[in-house]
Amino acid sequence: MLAIAAPFLVAAAVVIAAPHAEEAFLVLRELPPSASIVAGVAVLAEAVSLTAASRATRAFLGPDAPSFRHVLAVDLVAQGVRSVLPGGAATSAGLRISLLRRFDVPVPIAASAATTGVIVSNVVLGALFISGVAMTAWHGRPSPGVAVLVGTVLLLAVAVGLGGAVIARRPDRVREGAMWLTTPLRRAVGHPSEATIFGYVDGLALGMGRLRSVRTLATLLAWVGCNWAADLLAFGLMLVAAGARPPWPVIVLAYGVANVLATVPITPGALGLVEGAAVTTLNVAGVPTSVALLGVLGWRAVEYWLPMLAALVVAPFLLASTRRRSATSPRSRLRDHRLTPRRSYRGWTR
Repeated sequence: MLAIAAPFLVAAAVVIAAPHAEEAFLVLRELPPSASIVAGVAVLAEAVSLTAASRATRAFLGPDAPSFRHVLAVDLVAQGVRSVLPGGAATSAGLRISLLRRFDVPVPIAASAATTGVIVSNVVLGALFISGVAMTAWHGRPSPGVAVLVGTVLLLAVAVGLGGAVIARRPDRVREGAMWLTTPLRRAVGHPSEATIFGYVDGLALGMGRLRSVRTLATLLAWVGCNWAADLLAFGLMLVAAGARPPWPVIVLAYGVANVLATVPITPGALGLVEGAAVTTLNVAGVPTSVALLGVLGWRAVEYWLPMLAALVVAPFLLASTRRRSATSPRSRLRDHRLTPRRSYRGWTR
């Protein structure tokens, strides 16, 4: 993992950290003892964030969900994989589905949780980012770059809403469109297979259908909102621990910009993109670069590196737990048979 991430980490250090590393080190040495207490609270807030994310996953899985500790372990391992691979979101989703399948979660439900959960999380993130822009607009006009980013987020939100409605109502048409769009790729490399495409679309359709339940949607939004709010709190506390005192609207904006850019699959875990975006936004708002760098790197330590280390520790125990279970129990096969779409002479049915 570290071998894959090392080149990007070095690039991020050279471009962002190196010019102000000495100043940041001096700031670190001069911090009061109370800074360590604030940083400790930030670590606790990040733990709450991870817990809330797994609670959201378990709430969406419903009665098929494994125990919370197993869901948390699956989420940690999947997040660790996503953090070390460029564009690792797809690999992470596939791994999450595979691990949940070992706990007798039917494949369609596991796929719907892995795909729909990401969509809901990104929608909440977009709302958080736009709220940060709205709050900072009272103190001055946003820069053109931020305005373009807001427009992009709004367009994506509209596209997600329309796409979700189409998938829920006409999954057969979406399957046909997905097959047509992926034809060149499948001819060139042989992937993704027809079964993979149908499974992905059906997982989204099942997930969107389950979101029609007001109770399910409210529970999912509550836990996802808690996830982002706790992570935002950890970000703000790390800035305070570093000696920065920006207003909360600026903190929300910097956090939103960094995490929106983190969805761009260029580097593992968006190394360099997140740090550069957050430090630049804070610096434009008047926070000294060395202080902003120290706070952002402290937050990334608890938001990126600690969960990755936790994934390395948890992975062997999770795999040992799955080996002790039967991944093909009669109950699981029966549910998969009932939930998996099948072909008939009239088309795809359930």
